Amino acid sequence: MASNQIDKVLNLYKILSQNPTLTKARITSITKNGITVQSHWSQRNLERCSKQKFMQDFSLDTNLNPLDKSFPVDVSNELLSTFSEDEQYKAILRQVTIDNTSKQFIEIWDRQHLIKNYDLSVYDAHGEIYTDDQFSSFQFSPDKSKLLYIAERKKPKCEPFYKQKSQEKREKEIKDAEVISRGNEYIFKPHWGEQLVGKHKSVIVIIDINEDVIKINQYIPEEYFVGQVTWTPNGDDLVGVAWKCETRYLGLNACTNRTSWIFFLKNSEFQKISIDGCAVRAPRFSPNGKTLVWLERDLGGAHHTCHRLMQLKWDTSEKADALINIVSNCITIAQDKNFYGLYNQSLPRRCFSNDSRYIFLSSPQRYNIKSYMVNIETKNLNEIQNNDSSLLVLDVKQDRLVMMRMSSIEPPHLIVGRFDSSVEDAELSNLHLLEITKPVVMPEGIENLIIEHTDYKYNSKEEVNEFNYTYFGEKSSKVKTVPWILNLHGGPHYSFDNSFSIETCILAILGFGIVHVNYRGSLGMGEKNLKYLLGKVGEVDVLDCVTATHDALKKYPWLDPNYIGLRGGSHGGFLVSHLSSQYPNLYRAVVSLNPVIDIAAMYTISDIPDWCAAESGTPFIETLLPTTMEIKSSEIYLKMFNHSPIVHVDKVKAPTLLLLGSNDLRVPFSQGKLWYNRLKANDVKTRMHIYEDNHSLASDSAEIDRIINGILWLMEHNSKFFPSEEQVRVIETVSDEEMREEKAEQKPVTN
Repeated sequence: MASNQIDKVLNLYKILSQNPTLTKARITSITKNGITVQSHWSQRNLERCSKQKFMQDFSLDTNLNPLDKSFPVDVSNELLSTFSEDEQYKAILRQVTIDNTSKQFIEIWDRQHLIKNYDLSVYDAHGEIYTDDQFSSFQFSPDKSKLLYIAERKKPKCEPFYKQKSQEKREKEIKDAEVISRGNEYIFKPHWGEQLVGKHKSVIVIIDINEDVIKINQYIPEEYFVGQVTWTPNGDDLVGVAWKCETRYLGLNACTNRTSWIFFLKNSEFQKISIDGCAVRAPRFSPNGKTLVWLERDLGGAHHTCHRLMQLKWDTSEKADALINIVSNCITIAQDKNFYGLYNQSLPRRCFSNDSRYIFLSSPQRYNIKSYMVNIETKNLNEIQNNDSSLLVLDVKQDRLVMMRMSSIEPPHLIVGRFDSSVEDAELSNLHLLEITKPVVMPEGIENLIIEHTDYKYNSKEEVNEFNYTYFGEKSSKVKTVPWILNLHGGPHYSFDNSFSIETCILAILGFGIVHVNYRGSLGMGEKNLKYLLGKVGEVDVLDCVTATHDALKKYPWLDPNYIGLRGGSHGGFLVSHLSSQYPNLYRAVVSLNPVIDIAAMYTISDIPDWCAAESGTPFIETLLPTTMEIKSSEIYLKMFNHSPIVHVDKVKAPTLLLLGSNDLRVPFSQGKLWYNRLKANDVKTRMHIYEDNHSLASDSAEIDRIINGILWLMEHNSKFFPSEEQVRVIETVSDEEMREEKAEQKPVTN
């Protein structure tokens, strides 16, 4: 690869990385003169090879027009932060290194100074505080006298069978009555898998700020693992999520199908308040304390699927009911809008209107993320008016909303809106959204790119016969001259929405077309569409990708059939492996991140073996009775194998780049290594990068390397940058008659 090409890609990466990513925002002050919004951002610092976190405040007038903004303040060593309900206190969990030892501190601030600072290593009451999105809580009690959080239970002290000690050390242990077990330091402790390593057993911790006492709640039954805990309106009791501690912890990250309940802890009494046979998350109380809502789905099947939004009238004997139910295909909501179901993994911490009548939330819908408001009295659902970009609700307070808007050509930016709950529902959906921030800098050429969605429907009698894809790239060009890439999402129960990606933006500016495919089984197209893929992976999803390839060539005549690349990670890597092996003459180059190669082999080593069973349409072996297991195991493994790309590996021709994480527990890197070894044995050009990272490959050093190497690989093997002599002849011999024939072909409806 020529040095000037590398420099060109790197320069685009440097320009785009100057745009920070919005991570959260909340309204911190509302007065008669206006409001203050506090936003948190993350920005790549290339010189330090890290992501730098900063906070910035925005002052707005009563009409929500920006007045002033503060200088960014670095908060890179803040792990969590929260405000009291009256915004007068702020708590910060900070990670600090002192004398080469990493410690956690909790700081309590008022609006003038630091009030309290707790060195948690001194108290030695628990392990590290949880800061992940699955379990963590960090919340003041309503009266500001207590702070609640979730931490790892303190581990018992262990030492080897033989450890030499001084007499002084022995006497101190006897005096302190220390309980030290010997020979137990290597006992395996189950954890929750990918990106949740070290989460063995959670405890609820409460700091009494007045008394400076840290207390562990002792009333959670041993068989439950708790998280997402919040105070009840009276400030005395707790509500949260309790997961069943099974014999084996199955991976929880990105998997919403784990047995769990909403629990109520009143004094020492533990009570489950959601029904059995479900998985739940995100309990939220209304401002008036009369309503509790949460997300809920049925167990089994896909790792992520359509959810219900449940409500429970607090302090009444009424049973919980659904505000938004499971959507099988599509329903019509207010203003004749289509709604395909709720696919959230969480809710905004504050999601209610000031009068507690409306809930605001967001969800993937086909090829966008859309935001909604639901009336908890009438259950009417309204889509918030927006342009064609994606829109996410971040915070709601006193009828003001803070939101995030983004698209393939727009980095995330901050939006505010206001509504009047006294008017009719339909009018409420127009919040007159105003932008607070804009992209910092964008490269030349971005203005020439288009984003266009296509809904494709097969002419068949299949129960589910439609999918969608999105074209992102040049508006037009000479016929068959634009190299392009089929970009495939993982999951498979995930989706491409209209959001920003540095990688695809660079590719588009360089002159590639990108086609994102939401094959059947993706989110945002109804529960029936999502479940249709179960048992058909490697078949239905592959067919949709090939269909999208041929349809895009017809619809966009400038796309070159001789320059089609493939890019995908996880299940997307599974698909690019299937496509490059089953259609070796169609696709010219492959970039594959942590691909699933052999489902049967992955079953024995992944943190989510039930995924392997569900997607290949087989029973989960661990749930079978011992008397039937021996008979069915061989059949199950054979079916998993037959759904896998490894079956077709010997047909691959396309140069393939494999990007793998050595610490990946979801799709262990041995899967990609298997593919690499088989391609090398078949003399297929291939290269493998192994990063000291997990499934996401999102660590600072891994991210820049895998993005730039992936782009360079596609440029080298699948682009106009380095065409072969034969491909040059193909380009030069395209006739005017062929061009007219391409334009005359029928095109599917574009939304």
